[in-house]
Amino acid sequence: MSSTPHQPHSAEFFGEQRDYWWNQDFLDLMARRWRLEDVSSLADIGCGVGHWSLLLYPRLRAPARLAALDREECWVAQAEEKFRRAFPEVAPDLFSFHQGDACLLPLADASFDAVTCQTVLMHLADPRAALREMLRILRPGGILICIEPDNFRNLMGYSSLSDDEPVESLVRRYEFWLRQHRGRMAALEGNHSVGELLPGYFAELGLREIAVHQSDRPSPLFPPYQSPDQQALIAQDRELFESAASPWDREKLRRLVLPGGGTESFFETAYADLVETFRREQEAIAGGVLHAAGGGLNFLVSARKP
Repeated sequence: MSSTPHQPHSAEFFGEQRDYWWNQDFLDLMARRWRLEDVSSLADIGCGVGHWSLLLYPRLRAPARLAALDREECWVAQAEEKFRRAFPEVAPDLFSFHQGDACLLPLADASFDAVTCQTVLMHLADPRAALREMLRILRPGGILICIEPDNFRNLMGYSSLSDDEPVESLVRRYEFWLRQHRGRMAALEGNHSVGELLPGYFAELGLREIAVHQSDRPSPLFPPYQSPDQQALIAQDRELFESAASPWDREKLRRLVLPGGGTESFFETAYADLVETFRREQEAIAGGVLHAAGGGLNFLVSARKP
């Protein structure tokens, strides 16, 4: 794996597996909790190709207005295409798509009943600045909904292979990801555990009715790995590991681990452990013996603007 020229942000995570992030009945429940039946205008900040707002839009009060924004022009174009195709009956002027910065939104003050983002704040050097912009465009009494993970802890997932893995290897892996996490923050490349901090940020901003929920959908793996979501997960893991744009890229990780306090010798040993762990997991999948519940922390944090 080696570094490559810039690719659109989050390109490696927009594959088929993302379509299995949510259970529809859980979203129905959250729509009732968020009172989306009263929402007739929604802004999706950092929309990507529209995965999140395509799920929310049918749960709004029709005819609903949508504005979707992303910093990547290619994602904006794809999101628009998906929405026009998914909702051909909706008047074209109810949809608007924008290229822009989450910290400087090209949208009017107090113009939306709801503002949302999914896995966006985790990538920002200053998530509070983006939250302030989202609140600016939110109407008084409107709801802000942010979906963010704790990917530092999610990287420490347990599986059927972990029971006989040396304690030293597990501890080294924890330290590796913690140093990578600290290095990322030092480089102003975001905080992948920002989901844990959002309730406090919301309180600092003076929001009310702050509520925190967790996604009810894990990503389990168990033989014979025949369900579509398991097949997509296995394929994504292989593609990510083998891709030149992979988040497992050796030089990308070194660039973060060393500023996070890791030494060269620590990095080399820990990175070799990661590669070996991946190899063992792939062998276990091929042999039909790997299994894991695939739990992860993914927070749904919402609040109302006074």
